[in-house]
Amino acid sequence: MQKDRFKFRCICCADCCSDKKTIVNVTYLDILRITKGLNLSFNEILEILGFYIYEKNVSNDFFKKMVIPPIITEKGNAFVGLLKKSTGACIYLDEEKKCKIYNLRPMFCRTFPFIFKLLNLRSSNSKISIQMFYTTKAKEYCKGISVDAPYISTKKWIKIGKKVLKELQDNNKFLEIWNTNVKKDRVKATAKKFIKTILKFDRKLKNVI
Repeated sequence: MQKDRFKFRCICCADCCSDKKTIVNVTYLDILRITKGLNLSFNEILEILGFYIYEKNVSNDFFKKMVIPPIITEKGNAFVGLLKKSTGACIYLDEEKKCKIYNLRPMFCRTFPFIFKLLNLRSSNSKISIQMFYTTKAKEYCKGISVDAPYISTKKWIKIGKKVLKELQDNNKFLEIWNTNVKKDRVKATAKKFIKTILKFDRKLKNVI
């Protein structure tokens, strides 16, 4: 049972959407939700995604912050996220600092400024124990967690956290399979092939949006 109390009220400052050093990570389900919601073509999907290649000598702390592991591509290991403008802002952030795909926004956008951790897993999903924290980025710049902000409903957010962790688990398993197949030369390691694999996998899924 989460005992800590958290304060938060989004003031729509868009700092989390425009930080140059922040990658808006997406799961394969995020990609499918946005694709279906906006009725994007294959080429349009490629135009909204960024495959962020990272340097070889990066710290373990960096990987922990990313949460979602990288995939193998033709240009090297890369984190998949929404493309960013030259200013560093998300491509879906408009001039009025509003999200143009708010109802379809990625999982990590929905949960910011919080991150969730699975404490234990028993035989039933109802027995899953989750703890939540402020993200490192939130502590750095989120104005919505000020002392003047109201206390949130922890119960409500923990419910969101359970859904998020399940999706994250499914996504990371998907990425693991992709990377394994690439290493065994079962699939060509290209960004285009990665997206095609997601779209093909979509045929097996229901209620994505």
